[in-house]
Parts: sequence; C-alpha cells; structure tokens
Amino acid sequence: MTDHVQLEPSRSPSLSPSSSQSGTTAPTLADSASMASSSHLSPRPPPQTQSPLLRSPAEIIQKVLVITGGECLTALSRTARCCRDLRRYVYGNSDQALWRNIHCLVYDDPRLAGAFPTRRQTNDIDWRTNIQNREFVGRMFREWDEERFPEVSQHLDLVLETLLEMYLDLPAAPDQNNTNPHATHESRNVYFLNPYLNSPLFTYIYHHLRLAEVKQVLRPLPGQAGNPNRRTVRRVINPVLSRLHCLVPPDYDDANSEDREWRGYVREVVYSGKNYQEKNDWGPFHPDGKVDWTLVDAISSVMMSNAKEVLDSEDDGSWREAIHPMSFGVEAVRGWGYEHLQRPADLPDGEIWDWADVQGLWCGSYAFLDYADWVSLNEPRLILLRGRVSQLDLTRYHEAVGDLMRLNLVLDNDQPASHKALAGHGRTGNSALQPIETHLPTSDLLPPIYFHGDSVQHHGLSTYPSHTPMSFVRGVVRLTADNPPQVRWTLVIRYGDEDRWRLECVQVGGRGSKRGFFGIWTDALKEEHSPNGPVWYWKA
Repeated sequence: MTDHVQLEPSRSPSLSPSSSQSGTTAPTLADSASMASSSHLSPRPPPQTQSPLLRSPAEIIQKVLVITGGECLTALSRTARCCRDLRRYVYGNSDQALWRNIHCLVYDDPRLAGAFPTRRQTNDIDWRTNIQNREFVGRMFREWDEERFPEVSQHLDLVLETLLEMYLDLPAAPDQNNTNPHATHESRNVYFLNPYLNSPLFTYIYHHLRLAEVKQVLRPLPGQAGNPNRRTVRRVINPVLSRLHCLVPPDYDDANSEDREWRGYVREVVYSGKNYQEKNDWGPFHPDGKVDWTLVDAISSVMMSNAKEVLDSEDDGSWREAIHPMSFGVEAVRGWGYEHLQRPADLPDGEIWDWADVQGLWCGSYAFLDYADWVSLNEPRLILLRGRVSQLDLTRYHEAVGDLMRLNLVLDNDQPASHKALAGHGRTGNSALQPIETHLPTSDLLPPIYFHGDSVQHHGLSTYPSHTPMSFVRGVVRLTADNPPQVRWTLVIRYGDEDRWRLECVQVGGRGSKRGFFGIWTDALKEEHSPNGPVWYWKA
C-alpha cells in the first residue's frame, strides 16, 4: 500500500529451505575455495555505525523521538532506519511508551475520554496501531484528489472505525457544576475531525458508500423466466457512517441532483411509519434498546436542512435560536460524558440531581407531511383505491415545518409518582395521567429523571405571548443500553384532557451536548393510520 506510512521495521529474509534443514553435507575443499574466492571478489559491507543520538541520556533520546514522531511519522520511520539500536528503541519496546507519548502529544488521551463510564487502562490500548491508522486515514483526507476517491471503498471499515474512535476519545466538556476534573474546553481530536467530516472525501463516502442496492427475489409471473418488476431494496452498509454524519450539520444544495436524491431518501426513512413500531417503542431504536443511528441520521438531516432553509428565508428573526446548535462543528456534540459521575456537593439532600440538564428553556420544532401525502407514502393501496396514480416524489417535496416552540421544563420532586399527583391540576385535565414506561432495555448507570412543563409557540423575542395557547408536557430522560450509553428523551404533549403526541428522541453527543435531541413524534394513542414526523429540540 503506497500511501501507508512505512512504520514497520524491515524484516530479514527467511533462510532458504536447503540451509535450514538438518543433515546437509559439509562443503568440499573445492566449495571452500570457491567461497573464499567469492568472498575476495565481493567485499563485506562496512559495519553499521551507531547513531550519535544514542550517546545521549535516555530522557533526551525519548524526548527527541517523541517530538520527531509528533511532527512527522515519516521522519520517525527514517530515524529508525539509521541503525539497529534506534530501530529497537522505536519498534522493540513492549510497553509502547514512545508511541503512547507521541499519541498524547498529537491526539486526545483515550484514558481521559469522557464517553465511557469506566476509564480505559494503558495496557489495553494499542498506541502504535492507533497512530498508524490515524496517520493513514489522515493522509487520505489531506492528500487524495477526487480521482482516487473510489479507492476508499477498500478501506471503508478502517476509515469509519478510526474516525469513530477519535470521536469517542474526546475529553468531556465542562459541565455546569465543574465536577469532572478531567473536563476541558480544548480537544486535539476536534481539530482533525472537523476538516475530515466536512471534506469532499467524506461527502463522497456518505453519498456513494452508505447504501447497497439489492433486488428482491419475487416469484416469476406465468410464462416468464423472471419477474421484471423486482423492487430495489436499499441496505445500510455500515451504520457507523450514519453516526458520524450526525456529528456535523448537512451541507445541502437543492440545485444538486445528488443532494436531492439523498434528501428524498432520508425523508422516506423519516416519514415511513414502518420504521417506528411497538418493537422499537415507536422511536429511533433497535429492539435491544440501542440507538438506531441510521434513523437518527435521517431525522437530524431532515430537521437541520429544514432549519437552514427557514433561516435563509425568514424575516422576523425567530429562528435565529437554531444557529447556535448548528455551529462549532464537532464541538457541539461533545457532551459531559460519564467518566466522572458525581452528585454536586452543594445539592441539598432530597433534591433531584439534574444530571442531564433537563430543567430550563428548550427551543425546537417539528415537521410533517400533508396527511394525504403521508397516506400515499405509507398506505399506497388506499391511494390507488381513490384513483391517484402518481407516486409521491420526495426528492422535490418540501414538507411543512412547524413554528419554533419553547419548552419550559421543571423537575418532578417526587419521582415518578408526581405525574399522577399532577392530574386534575391546571392544563392536565381531570383524567389520570398514564405512566411513561418502556419495554426496551435501559442502563441503570444513572437514575431516570421525570419532568413536566409547558410548550408554547415562540414569536421572535417574545417567549410567552398571551394570545398563544400553552400545552402541558411531561416526560422522562433515561440512558439507553448502548456502550457507551446514550441519552433518551420521552415526552408526551397533552392538550386539554387528552394526551395527543408522544416524542421519542436521542440526544446526539450525550448529556449536556449543545446539538440537542432528535426524534420522532407519533400519536400518543397509536390509532390506526395516525401520522408521524421528526422533531428537534436544543437547550436555549
């Protein structure tokens, strides 16, 4: 592989079979004379001299090699070829101390990663392999021109796993109470991830290597060798790509046919009711309780693309709140993590620990198809019965985007019984509130947080205009069964005396992330032929 930096020391050729077998005959005098003559005609190469660097103290040697490797791994490889002693120093140490120091000089220390509840140990990390993979992948993003993009398919899994590992290695962002001593405002990996994920190569990977199209095998019609009407099915090649695409806002161009095809596909994923069933709790999850990143990617792509269009066309300034969560690149999806979980020391006994920063103001919105169009997508037979023949073209379709909303959330002091206690007061009506439960597996790393509040339309700088009706909101935040766990939001929106909508969402970046949570709204009662659509909320 010509683009991979040659960091492996060259290996000596193996002995030939004839020289390694036992029982070979001793050389004759003629053979000895011949060998002597050959030695005389072919002088031996001079012995390899020791590098002057090795005369320095070990600390100096280590420092020089770390700086050399941190600035240019190719230079470190050339240094290792100077002599055998330097080669052993670079490649022969089993503790990988040199590679560990280079890694921590260039990248974030994975032992201080905020994403994982349990800190990774030094001996569990292959420092040298990590550096080599990142150098190889980095050269692809920095140096490859468009003609070489198709070659990336040969290294797809390596590229995606390397980028995801760099993201998961991010240190935790400082939380509101500064309880994590390892949290920091700076991250080395962010400076690599932002240009990589916004590069033409990553765009190529996402558009060309995200899906594989296969034909369904259907029974042939009478008199035909095969059925010509086989339907094309799209299969996700690697869900890690979808997760990585969630980390940065999409760059959508309506004039680009490739972008329109992509947006039509993600709209179909978002508005297809078959993707949200009882088995995944009508949300972007798998039946095992883990996040379905393909669905989250589609939802976030639809909502952030819609938000950008609204920002480009609106004139009252009400959607300016959406600029902040779509700014700062990967930094917006760097959360507080789970590496150092500690209840604030100044929090009084009996008060709920708001580990997800639930309480306060949240901004967000939703989107929806015209109901006839939603039925056309999800119940095509009903449309055919009504005489409609043309198919819904989602590549040029512009769904409706709801008003910018504000949620004012407060924690329930008595959890979870407080939802029942709220029944009969204010906007909850007189009927008892149904508990918010899930049959999907969850994590018990942190306790669920129950909350309630109000939802109201946001008009510019006016947060709660008197003429706008409010709706009652209640919900719960819990952790998913993923490793590392993700933050799951469940909200129920109530009008009058009836639950109307249920929202199932995932906070991209984990607790405290600025990007907020994306999810799906469905009918709270799950009536037949009831629609669904995407939502997005972020902390104001």
